[in-house]
Amino acid sequence: MASANKAVLDLLHESLLRQYVQMGNVGNVKTAPVGGQKGEYVVIEFNGVDCYCKREDFIKRQTSLAGFLGTKVPFLVKSITPDGHVIVSRLEAIPKVVKRFLRTVNEGDTVRGTVTGVLENGLVFVEVEGFPCLIPPGEWDYVKIPNLEEMIRIGSQIEAKVINIEEYTPNETDNEKEREVEFGYRIRLSRKSVLNEEVAKIWHEIEEHYAPGDQTEAKIVGFGPGYNTYFLELPKRVVILGNLRTTLRRQYGQNLPSGLKVHVEIRSMDKEKRKGRATIFRIDPTLQQSMNGYAGF
Repeated sequence: MASANKAVLDLLHESLLRQYVQMGNVGNVKTAPVGGQKGEYVVIEFNGVDCYCKREDFIKRQTSLAGFLGTKVPFLVKSITPDGHVIVSRLEAIPKVVKRFLRTVNEGDTVRGTVTGVLENGLVFVEVEGFPCLIPPGEWDYVKIPNLEEMIRIGSQIEAKVINIEEYTPNETDNEKEREVEFGYRIRLSRKSVLNEEVAKIWHEIEEHYAPGDQTEAKIVGFGPGYNTYFLELPKRVVILGNLRTTLRRQYGQNLPSGLKVHVEIRSMDKEKRKGRATIFRIDPTLQQSMNGYAGF
């Protein structure tokens, strides 16, 4: 084991001298002196050796690091202390990573990444092959989702389509919160495009999945046009319009929040127009009591 660690340390010494980019797994975050320097460090495991990255060398956004735990990130070795602590930087590695990224990824490609943060304005950060990409709020889903920051699970794996790759230099008018660091490129993704392709396939064969009279669970994902109308997402991610049954309408009206699970009966499915209607006949019983309080009744 000791000889294995020595071999890895020798490799890290070589990486320090030649400025090679390495990839390691994010383990945890610790606040303790490392190599005689105090600070908050992200621990990156590399072939059995822990490397330490100061928070300010890991990310510029003031955000939780929970989304990075267990993910693979790039790093450059900055120094190795006399007592064997390997000090690294993720931010300094990313400009080198983008060159490799751009050789293999083009606009229109579908990529897989990890959600590492969501801003109040709905901008989503996704780590793809070690490079931080962005999903604009309108490209997350095919329906408008309010409070996107509360709905998205940090650390979740997603697929998205590359919609734009552009050279980018931050300027004085940029929102500081939206900057990761000056990487030279800004890469925008669309999760909505991938979902649209999946849903188009479902609608093409909708009669194999849903028919009038079917009962199923659904999730409220937004308010539809008019009073007592909601956008409902069915288990196959098909979104249709739904209304509350009369008895529930008197009780809840327009007060059901996004994310709530309900039970619905399909009334119609128009394959050509890709539109459907349903009646909400039951609210998830585990949330019924809390909804009574929420609705103010």
